[in-house]
Amino acid sequence: MGKKSIPYSPQLIGNLLDIIHNAILIVDLESRIIFANHRTAQMFGASVNNLLKSEVSGLFMPDDQEIMLPNILKIIRTEGEFEGEVMLRRQDGSTFLGFLAATFFHWESGEEGMAFTVHDISDIKALEQSLASSERIAFLGHLVDDISHQIRNPVMVIGGFSRRLSEEIGGSKKARAIIREVNHLESLLNTLNAFIRLPPPNLSRINMNMLIAFLEEHISLMVHFRGCNWISTYAPDLGEETLLVDKALLLEALEAIVVNACEAYERQSTEKNVYCEVSRTDDPDRPYQVRISDQGNGIPAETHPQVFSPFYSTKTKHIGMGLTFARRIVEEQMGRITIDSAAGKGTVVTCHLIKERRRAIRIARLA
Repeated sequence: MGKKSIPYSPQLIGNLLDIIHNAILIVDLESRIIFANHRTAQMFGASVNNLLKSEVSGLFMPDDQEIMLPNILKIIRTEGEFEGEVMLRRQDGSTFLGFLAATFFHWESGEEGMAFTVHDISDIKALEQSLASSERIAFLGHLVDDISHQIRNPVMVIGGFSRRLSEEIGGSKKARAIIREVNHLESLLNTLNAFIRLPPPNLSRINMNMLIAFLEEHISLMVHFRGCNWISTYAPDLGEETLLVDKALLLEALEAIVVNACEAYERQSTEKNVYCEVSRTDDPDRPYQVRISDQGNGIPAETHPQVFSPFYSTKTKHIGMGLTFARRIVEEQMGRITIDSAAGKGTVVTCHLIKERRRAIRIARLA
C-alpha cells in the first residue's frame, strides 16, 4: 500500500497548533496578533476573538511595554529569533512568569511576521525556589545542629552548678532564676534538635478506624489531662476508608495542634472545649480533613502570617514550634494545613490529607 497523503489546509494547521500545550501566537509587523491557539486563550484568560487584532503589548507588563518589548521585537527582526523569561499579564491583571521563544518568518506571499510560543514556568520557578530553600534549610540544619551541640555542654554545666548552688544556700531566688532560664534553654535546644532530626515520611495506607481510635484513646486523654473537654464528630461510614500517611508523624502533628488548642484557654475561666472533626472534602487531591478547633483567645489577623514560623508565640516562655512541626509533617506527606482564626473568636486548624499519590486516571477505568 502507498502512503496516504494528508491534504494541507489552514484549518488542519490550526487544529494541530491547538493540540500543543504551549501558547502560540502569530504577530504581524505592526505588532498585532493575527493568530492565537486555544492554549493562548486559556493562559491569558481571554477569548481567541478578543486576542485577534489586539496589540501584543497588551500581554506584557506596563513597565515593559516602553523598553523591553520594543527591544525584543527588534532582536527578532534583526537576529531572527529571541528566547528568554518574561513577566506576562493576563486579561484580569494577574501575572505569571513565561518562557518566551520567538522567530521571524516570511509568508509565501512575501509578507513577514513573527511567531511566538509561551510556556508558563511559574510552577517550575516555584519548584526551583523550593529546592533552593530546602538546600538552605539543610545547610542551616547542620549549622544549627553544630551550634546546638556547642551550646548544650556549657548550658548543662551552668544548670548543674546552679542547682548545687541553690541547694547549698537554701534556694536562692537568683539561683532559681538561673535554673529556670537554663531549663528553658535546654527545652529550646531539645525542640530544635527534634525538628532538625525529624525523619522523612514513610507513607503507608491506614484505615480511618485506626486514626479515629488514636484520637479517642490518646489525644482525648491529652486534652483531659490539660483540663479541657474533648468533643469529637466523625463523618458516617468513614471507618473503612483509607489514608496514605506516615501514621507516627501524622499523630505527632495532631498532638502539637491539640496542645496549641488547649493552651489557647490559658488564663480563661470559660468552658474549655477542644473540638475534633474528621470528614470528607470536595477536593479530589486531598479528600479528607482533620479539623481541630477551640474557642480560646484566637489570633489577631495581623499575626496570621507568622503562626507557622519557628519560635513564634504570643505566650510567655513558650518556644513556639508546635505549628511549625505540624506544618512540616503534613506538607511532607503531600497534605496541606490551614488556619482560620480571629482575636477573641477561637482558632480552627485543618489538616487536609491525601488518599492516593497516583492520579485518578491510573486508579480506575472511566465509566
